[in-house]
Amino acid sequence: VLTILVVILYLKPMPTFEHDKARSLPWPLVDPAMAKTEVNILADGRIKISIKHAPLNNITPEMIAWFYQILPISTVDLNGTTYPLYHLFHPTEHGVIRIKESAFNGKAGMGVGALVARQEWFGLFNSKGAGRIIEFSKQGMHVKPEALGLHFGDIKHRFIKLANGTQYNLTSIVGSDTPVFGPMINHYIRYKMFPPQMLKEWTRHQIEEVGSLAYFLPILFQAKEKALGNHYKINIPLQFYKK
Repeated sequence: VLTILVVILYLKPMPTFEHDKARSLPWPLVDPAMAKTEVNILADGRIKISIKHAPLNNITPEMIAWFYQILPISTVDLNGTTYPLYHLFHPTEHGVIRIKESAFNGKAGMGVGALVARQEWFGLFNSKGAGRIIEFSKQGMHVKPEALGLHFGDIKHRFIKLANGTQYNLTSIVGSDTPVFGPMINHYIRYKMFPPQMLKEWTRHQIEEVGSLAYFLPILFQAKEKALGNHYKINIPLQFYKK
């Protein structure tokens, strides 16, 4: 089975899909240099990426966990225009996110056991896939990329409480640790799926989206008491953060 999978992977073209129009949001993208990043290739060919984001002031770990839980199922009225919440998380490179399989507890949105599918892009590189949520709490979440029932990596988000906010750290290991076929799968991932330039764009994208939480999450969190189901309404004057 794994031999057939490796052949299919090498023959499979990279995903193509139409990109959503960029949103004009009232906050800037953060400078990727604000985060500390490290990329290593492990002995079996897997890619390990570590990101230590700049501290998110005035945001608690509970707020971040709440945001991720509602992310795939919510819409937001921002200054009179309705967007999927996912489109506020990045203004130019987010397409679709949805729940393919529900969490074990039956609660809508992200949670342990849920399979979350996403479609996005990093610069010129399209990306489409799904991840199984293994752990989910106010301390962070653990996700395993999944395809055909097999796992191809390990992504851990950690939310560490600070005196005035949260330290958000991410450790992502991309690839397979299968002894025999893992190195072949990892070669495919490293040179076709995640070549060096795409990896650079992916890292930049991750820093930009997490950094954006500082601009809208506190306001969104305050609006939850007046939400209509999974629809939220917030007002942030255009150019408010762009002065």
